[in-house]
Amino acid sequence: MEFLSKQFNETSNPINLVLQSPASQAAGFDAQYTPNFDVYPLPFNPTEGFHEYRFDWLPGRVSFYADGQWLRDMTLETPDSPGHLVLNHWSNGDPLWSAGPPAEDAVMTVSYVKAYFNSSDSDRISKYDKRCDNGDCDKVCQIPDQITAPDPAGANGNETARTYFFTQDKEHTPHQILYDAPDNPFYSGAGGRQSVISSSFSAAAVTCIVVLVSLVAL
Repeated sequence: MEFLSKQFNETSNPINLVLQSPASQAAGFDAQYTPNFDVYPLPFNPTEGFHEYRFDWLPGRVSFYADGQWLRDMTLETPDSPGHLVLNHWSNGDPLWSAGPPAEDAVMTVSYVKAYFNSSDSDRISKYDKRCDNGDCDKVCQIPDQITAPDPAGANGNETARTYFFTQDKEHTPHQILYDAPDNPFYSGAGGRQSVISSSFSAAAVTCIVVLVSLVAL
């Protein structure tokens, strides 16, 4: 999911949805002429506040969302090997794709990143088995969709944003792999505990990544 500031104007707020593939690799990783590329018009201006951008990676399909609203599915040449998550804000001076060098400064602010995924890590599998000792191993925890643009303003941004954090639902976190975060001012109730999130994901698993981002041109 990529924004190009050159595409923004008073009536257009597009987001580029893309899956890199062997076809795009053969074109120097220029995916715009491959089936896994779409310029989608967003119904809001992404520079005017925070919005949640999400993709779900399942076997044979990648689905894209903005503020919980489905944008598009891609089903051709979907990833089938492990990867990692990258957030970046860049210009490489290319006068074509990035329309660089930039004429003015810009800011990207990331409020949070959430990742829900299956793991092949032996320690996590052991914790999962413990959680199922007295429960139903086939039970699935529903993750609520973020259906409005989050507003993290105020003393407790988690509440005003009306967003969901799995680690704040204590009934869903027995035997989770946790770490202490006493100095994290953005966590509701500093000194609480949060789950460790890995940056590598299994291709055979269901993976959901959600990112809250605000883009502001100065």
